[in-house]
Amino acid sequence: MKNFILGLFSGLIIMGITVWIMMPKMMINEYESKFDFNKTVSSVEKAVNEFDSWKTPKTFDIRQNILDTGFDNMTQVKIITLCQPNYAQKILSNDKDKVVSTMMPLGLGVYENNSGKVFIAEMNVSLMGMMFGGNVSDVMGDASNDIGKILEGIVEN
Repeated sequence: MKNFILGLFSGLIIMGITVWIMMPKMMINEYESKFDFNKTVSSVEKAVNEFDSWKTPKTFDIRQNILDTGFDNMTQVKIITLCQPNYAQKILSNDKDKVVSTMMPLGLGVYENNSGKVFIAEMNVSLMGMMFGGNVSDVMGDASNDIGKILEGIVEN
């Protein structure tokens, strides 16, 4: 019995460490863009606005906000917000699902690294949705599929 408890405890510790290491990589999807920074931003905005009722309510220039506070020497970073009103309504019409409003609108981070390569990062909304289950899982799964289609032709395969 002692060996069983020791084995169980050891297994839980190993599993916990594995989850701790793997979760950040699973929660964020990162893609290299085929284009330079400005072309990537404009291509994403255009692709979102042309795809099945998706909207880009606002694009935040994170780099400019930071430069405006006196910092310098930073590569370009923008957050493109995106919303699909039909999906938002499916979540926000249910009181128990409104808790996920903190993740609305969704955002795509477009950034340039110090080597000049441009990347797009997104929260893995499908995985996040699975954690909530039910309606949220269904809607976020659909949103994830749409975002994948939106990014086709913009990101490297």
